Amino acid sequence: MAKITENLLVKKARGNVAKQFVYRTRGNDTHITKMPHIRKDLQPTQGQDDQRSLFASASLYAQGANSDPTLKALYQKKASPGRTAFNIAFRDYLKAPEVSKIITAQYTGVAGSAIVVAAKDDFRVTKVTVSIHAAGGALIEQGDAVLNPINREQWTYTATHANAALAGTKIIATAFDLPGNTGTLDVTL
Repeated sequence: MAKITENLLVKKARGNVAKQFVYRTRGNDTHITKMPHIRKDLQPTQGQDDQRSLFASASLYAQGANSDPTLKALYQKKASPGRTAFNIAFRDYLKAPEVSKIITAQYTGVAGSAIVVAAKDDFRVTKVTVSIHAAGGALIEQGDAVLNPINREQWTYTATHANAALAGTKIIATAFDLPGNTGTLDVTL
């Protein structure tokens, strides 16, 4: 794809020329590309249908985010030059948050001990939940972690129930983003 700069004749041009090439404008940039050719005689594969469905859902989410002035302003603030709030919302829908680590050094099984979760997203993690399971799989407790006001990728969960047997305890952390995507990580003590 060629990028056109400093050419007043085609700057801000859009559309195709004789079905040979296409001018596309994004922000202040104009690009020229080969005219796309779509074969209508081929049936899409299951993977292509799934991808189209995912992109349709992402587009609907981005349209909804753009119709909410507050949400649109948040996405637009994250947009780099040449990108729109729609682009950022679309990408946010496609990318799930990631829980990169669960730090259990301060967790002693006593009520009040802390578990720190590192979670990030391409836009924003809205919530992190932590569940603690006994070695046999029984749920001991579950709740929301609190965002660290200084390190915005760390969330702290404070235990509310005693856990006498730490060996084999499983801790599961789940991060949520604005579109509702989730990312999960678990550790066994």
